Amino acid sequence: MAGYRALAAVGRSIVALLNRRFEEQLPGQRRPEAVLAGTADFDKVNTPSAIIQYPAISVYCYRLSVDRETRPGWSSVASFDGIPRLPVRMHLLVSAWDEGSRGGAGVAWPGGASAGGAKASSPARCCTRPGGWQPGDAVQVVQDDLALDSMSEAFQALTTDYRLCITYVARVIRIDGAPRPTAERVTSVLAGADEVAP
Repeated sequence: MAGYRALAAVGRSIVALLNRRFEEQLPGQRRPEAVLAGTADFDKVNTPSAIIQYPAISVYCYRLSVDRETRPGWSSVASFDGIPRLPVRMHLLVSAWDEGSRGGAGVAWPGGASAGGAKASSPARCCTRPGGWQPGDAVQVVQDDLALDSMSEAFQALTTDYRLCITYVARVIRIDGAPRPTAERVTSVLAGADEVAP
């Protein structure tokens, strides 16, 4: 999978997937544009220089965590081929932005768009070619359960007011490091084994 560009590539892939789904599901209609947002973008929503222009869906990565389920396996692989790999999860806040009360209702759009009309439990798989992807690479995007307290803490760290949003997790993003030489096997030599004590 991609190296240090993996996280940015996943974010761009999710945004591209959402925009394709909006175009398919809302042809010829006024439709939102999905954008990859940072903390500074929430301070200038719908201003002339903002990337979030009504109507829009913002995708914001609020947390990264190590994927504990797959890390031991990749560590074992690295001991043989010398390529360190760090499997991580991207935790995302997906919010709808529109005028008046329509912004709250619009947050349901990503749920249907990301799954491509499939059941809510079905993970969407996304990956676009730029970013160092290998053939067969895929990232699952599934809904993430976030406690109300954790959601409140996430918005307290931002300068924007609370907005209705859906949380997702993108898994598993494997960040590959530069190859390193594998350790040589340790051998023991017993000196003087053939000598016979007097």
